[in-house]
Amino acid sequence: MRTKRTRSTRVGAVACLLLALTATAGPAPAVAASAPAPAAVAPAPDGRSAQVLDIRSSAEGLSAPATARPGNVTFRVTTTDPASGWVSLVRPKPGVTFEEFRSSLLKIINHTAPDIIEGSAELRDRAELLGGTVIHPNLPASFSKTLTPGTYWFFDYQNIRKAQPRFATLTVGGAPATAPRPVPTASLTGRLVDGRPVWDLQGTVRAGRPLVFRNAMPAGQNIEAIFFRLAEDTTEEDLKAYIAEFGDHGKFPDHSGALDLAQGTGGLPMNSGESSVLNLTLQPGRYAVVDFFVDANDGTIFIKRGHWKIFEVR
Repeated sequence: MRTKRTRSTRVGAVACLLLALTATAGPAPAVAASAPAPAAVAPAPDGRSAQVLDIRSSAEGLSAPATARPGNVTFRVTTTDPASGWVSLVRPKPGVTFEEFRSSLLKIINHTAPDIIEGSAELRDRAELLGGTVIHPNLPASFSKTLTPGTYWFFDYQNIRKAQPRFATLTVGGAPATAPRPVPTASLTGRLVDGRPVWDLQGTVRAGRPLVFRNAMPAGQNIEAIFFRLAEDTTEEDLKAYIAEFGDHGKFPDHSGALDLAQGTGGLPMNSGESSVLNLTLQPGRYAVVDFFVDANDGTIFIKRGHWKIFEVR
């Protein structure tokens, strides 16, 4: 996930633009009642209740649960601020501090290949990225993970460069939760085929229904899956032309193009071998799923190497 994405004033409200905000650790205000919500998590069979926890991001801070039980957990994520809402979950390796993790991540989310490679190597030794979701005030979402006992962090990529980064600690312990994950209607898997990153989409992506996002890349390679609804007159050639303007190491074009960056939603960077069930605010129509993350070995941005796909939401 790249945080220095745009230079265009037309997309000043895009979630990935890092604005000059001063974050605090206080609780977030209530979410606007008019915000649409993803479809409710389906109840578990035989009456078992799902473990559903709320995360709220805003200009004032990040409000997140402090504890959860091992097993399947669904996190409902909302924001009241257009400049916040790239909320991720990470599991640190023993003894690693948040500042050490952040220093590695900051090397990855710039446009310099040697720093990206160095940061990627450090990150493998310091933490496991477990995904998360991209939201906006009008686009809430949820993601579901299977968690084991231990310590985790939530953080907002929007705030990661600030002197006081927005993050919260989650402790997983106690009696295991027994409810299964939500049942998806489609699966989206990122993998390498003949050295090229490709998306393998199985099933039908349906509005209001969950889909599973899987990372089947080689060990050490994180990927993300960000969804953008395409305008009716946007062609595949339009998207190709816009992608061609990206810098090889993640610098975004100086203008908005075929992707409405202010309305992207989806799954945030996740370690190889991980999966996450996403429940996104998608509407019927044409979408593109893209990967803005970078190759851990040479620092190139995956969207430039073809890691994008146009598909239909039913």
